[in-house]
Order: sequence, then C-alpha cells, then structure tokens
Amino acid sequence: MNRRKAKYVPMALALLLLGANALPLEEAANSHATLLRARSSEPVVLNVYNWEDYIQDDEDLNGDNDTNDEGEQGLITLFEQAMLEEGINVHVNYSAFDTNETMLAELKTGKAEYDIICPSDYVIQKMIADDLVQPFPEDSTPNYDKYVSPFVRSKIESIEVEDEDGNIVNVNDYARGYMWGTLGLLYNPGFSGIVERGIDENKMREDLSDWTSLWSEDYRNLLAIKDSMRDTYAVGIMKTYDQDFELDGKQYEGFSTLKEKYENGTYDADTYNELVSQLFNMHDQETFDRVEKDLQALKENAFGFEVDSGKTDMARGMYFAINVAWSGDAAFAMDLADENNALHEDEEGFVPTTLKYLLPDAGANIWFDGWVIPKNAKNPELAAKFVDFLSRPDNAAVNMNYIGYTPVIAGQEILDLVRSWYDIRYWDTGELDPSALDGLTMVDPKAVYALSEEEKAESYYLKDISYFFEGTLGEGVDASKEAIFYLPATEKDRQFDTQYPDSSVLPRLAVMADFGAQQNASLLMMWEAVKNTSLPLWSYIVILLAVVLLVALAIGLKVERRQVLKRRRQRKEQRLHSAEWSKTLKKTLVEGL
Repeated sequence: MNRRKAKYVPMALALLLLGANALPLEEAANSHATLLRARSSEPVVLNVYNWEDYIQDDEDLNGDNDTNDEGEQGLITLFEQAMLEEGINVHVNYSAFDTNETMLAELKTGKAEYDIICPSDYVIQKMIADDLVQPFPEDSTPNYDKYVSPFVRSKIESIEVEDEDGNIVNVNDYARGYMWGTLGLLYNPGFSGIVERGIDENKMREDLSDWTSLWSEDYRNLLAIKDSMRDTYAVGIMKTYDQDFELDGKQYEGFSTLKEKYENGTYDADTYNELVSQLFNMHDQETFDRVEKDLQALKENAFGFEVDSGKTDMARGMYFAINVAWSGDAAFAMDLADENNALHEDEEGFVPTTLKYLLPDAGANIWFDGWVIPKNAKNPELAAKFVDFLSRPDNAAVNMNYIGYTPVIAGQEILDLVRSWYDIRYWDTGELDPSALDGLTMVDPKAVYALSEEEKAESYYLKDISYFFEGTLGEGVDASKEAIFYLPATEKDRQFDTQYPDSSVLPRLAVMADFGAQQNASLLMMWEAVKNTSLPLWSYIVILLAVVLLVALAIGLKVERRQVLKRRRQRKEQRLHSAEWSKTLKKTLVEGL
C-alpha cells in the first residue's frame, strides 16, 4: 500500500466509526438532556393508596434503608427513575390502608385526594356504582393489556355494574388487576388436638373438601374464621345452600346438586360457573336470615374470629388446626412454618408443622385486587403509567418474590420465577435437568393421599397451569408445553397449588358481587348480630388486655414478616448463585477437556 495513503486509514476509520455512532451518541445526549430538564423541574406528586405490605419497597437486606447492599431499589423508586427518563419529575406519595371499608370511608369524606387506589373486586363494583371512579385513559396500559393472564382478564370482564345513570358498564373499563387468589381452608393435619381426636390426614382432607365440616363436632374449637363480613358470609352461604332449597315458593338447586350435574355432563363449565356464581351471591332478606343462623352455629363451633394473626398462629402450630384463609396468607403461613421447622429441626422433641391448603369441592371464592382511578384524581394519565410499570413481567416477578401474593400478570419472567421455586427439574441448577426425575415414579395427583410417606418421597406429579400463561409467553410459544410443572408428591396442596389452583377447579370459583347500598346495610346488620354477644364485666377487661397484646403482636408480626421475606430472598439468591457457579464450573471443565 502507498505509505502516504496508509497514514490516512486510521483517520478514515475514525470518521467512519464516528458517523456510524453519531445517531446513538445523539440519542444519548438527548436522553441526558431530558433527564436534566426533568430533574430541574417541579415534581408532580402521584398519590397512591394501597394495602399495607403490598408492594416491594426500598429495603436493605440487613435493615430498613433506602437501598440494599447491592444498590437495588424498590419499585416505587424505580418508577420515579423511569419517569425521569421520559422527562417527567414524579414524586410518589404512598399511603396504606388496612381494610376496604377504611379506605372507602376515607374516600367518601372527600378530604383525601388520591390518583390511584387498590381495592378488592366487590368494592371496585361499589365504587363504580357510586360514581367514585373514572375509566382508565384509552390505550394507557399496553404492558397490562399484553401480559395480564387471559384467565383473570376473563373473570374481570365478566363483571358488569349498573352506574348512577342506569347504564351497564364493564369493570374492565374501570380497573386493572393487581393480585389474585382464592379463599379456602388452611389446615394442619399434625395439630395436637387433631391427633388426640384420632383424625388422620386422609380423613381431615376428605372432611374439609366439604364446607359443612366446619360445623362438625369433630372440629369443635379447632378452627378460626375470618373477622371479615363478606368473606365469612361467603363461608356461611356455602353451608346454607349446600343442598337444594325452597325460596319464595320456588325450588332451587344447591351447590351439591350443581356439582353433580356438572360432573355428569348436564351442565357445561360455563353454565356451571354461572349458576355457582348466582348462588354464591344471593342477598335477599330470607337468605340473610338463614345465613345468620348458620353463622351463629359456626361461631359456637369455632375457636374464634381472626383477621391477620391466624396465618402466624397456624405457622406456629398454635391454638387451632383450621383457618379460613386467603391464598396469599396461606402461602405466607406455609413459608413461615417451613422457616420455623428448619430452625428447630435438630431440637429433640420438636414436632414440625406442615400446612396444607384446599378449596372445598362444592365451590369457593376467587378474588382479585385491582387499581382504580378516583373521580377527583389530578393525574389519571400518570396513574395509568404507574399501573403499567407494575405490569411489566420483570417488575411483577420482583413484586411477587417480595410480598408473596400472586400477580395477575403472566409472561416469561413470572414463569421462570415460579419454575425456580417449584419445578423439581430446576431446583439444583436453575436450568432444565430432566435427570432430576431419575428414580422417581409419576402418580396421578388425585392418588397422592393414598400413598405412604415413603411412596410420596419417591413420587412426583404433573401440573398444567397453561390456562394462566396462554398467549403471554411470546409469539409462537405454546403455553401448553411450557407451563407444565413436575412437583414432588410431598408438595401436593402446598404453596404451588395454593398460588395456582388446578384448572379442574376453575369452573367452581365465583367472584363476589356488590349487593347494593340497601342490601349491604342489611348484611351489616346481620353481621353485627352474629358478632354481638353480651359478656360479663370481667370478659371486657380480658378483651381489653387481649387488644393490648394483639397490638404488640401485630408490631412483632410485621417485623417477623420482613425477616421471613428477607431470608426467603437470601435463599433464592443463594440458589441462583449456586446455579451460576455450577454453570461456570461446567464451562471450565468443558474448555479444559
């Protein structure tokens, strides 16, 4: 090459590279400028109102700080940073409530102004009927639209409400789902009182497959019921209308008859679910009177009412063996019990607590908590952006890992996280390892309870939850092949079944409906009659002392919950670290060979 020409080659290459990178550099400069402008602007306040402990926050692994040791931040901080990159300086003012009723009462005063709130399904219906919320801006939540589970979306879309003007509107226009689950029975087959009465695990599970067993003398003083009007009403109505009945001179089919007709093919799945849902939401005065009598009898048979302490009592094997529980609390109780078992397994005489969860055969409640935008919200578009940010599968997975409840969001990141927790083929390496099944025998899930403990330890079963992930895993990805799990038989009715019910039970799950102002008032009167009992003076003194102890316990539980979640994250990080180390070692060996 001509020496004179050669000396210009580096310069030409530099100019060529500069031209090739001009666009990315320009984009980077514009992005940086946007960031600086946003930071220097007046912050827009987004007022968020959510349940307590219901989002991943900024927390140090060794204490409550703004960030953890690795510099990771909570979802609220990450949302604020994401908005800066879009040129919007946002400050999230985050508040928490403890019950739907507390939130609703505060909202109705008009004193508090929120941009986004997360109530439960039946309260969302009431807020729409009372003209307290507005529709989401059109096309404002593309991540949610893309990744929400088609099953949960169909449940939300099936709910229609009459607004103040008499128009029938769809809940899906006003709400975006957040978390979902079921209301069922958490039970401890190894509880001392159960063992003393000679009730083995198989009998207990068979009994609890029927809601009416809660009224059985076999379980007297061994169960706790929810101090929650609508949830306990739901339990009562399952008993009241278990069999066929007459109302206003007309014969109706009870839950048991509906189940029989579904199983023999008289009703298809959609018809069966529609009839179960109608029965589940009956709210005439005669129904209230009947349910009140049944709940009075249930109260006599129960250890007592609880609303939040039950999951911890169950995890510690204390006070009662059966708890009417939300699925998220049930999963948390199992995690806590497993933690406690691991801490004390070497102690002589220690009896481990292994909790199970099931949905009785006749029917059960499926619930969802969702985001709504109040009528007086100042920043509805920004509120929608907040919801859409949480609806990204990677963020939903972080949230799920932190709070323990199950998001309505599907997608690959959620599937990968759930695999790492539950699928036996992924436990040791974090990657698909079919050899993990070597030496194990596959069994029908229905046959698990007929196995001995030794046989359970040598068996596994398949579970298909493609109904939840269908259409959310990417173009051309078949959920019916990807969302198949291999679980040890010992894990039947444990955390995985609690978070994702088997597809076979879906037709019997009913969503709660709002009863309307007048009927809600009648229901409240019935509930107060159930709970009201005249007591001697000394009882009130005892109750006062108990309240003081419960307040102290609640503070302790919150601290303990954070510790459990912290240890849970640490274990999963250790598992991932082990998997990475295994991959590195394997790569080194292969390269060496």
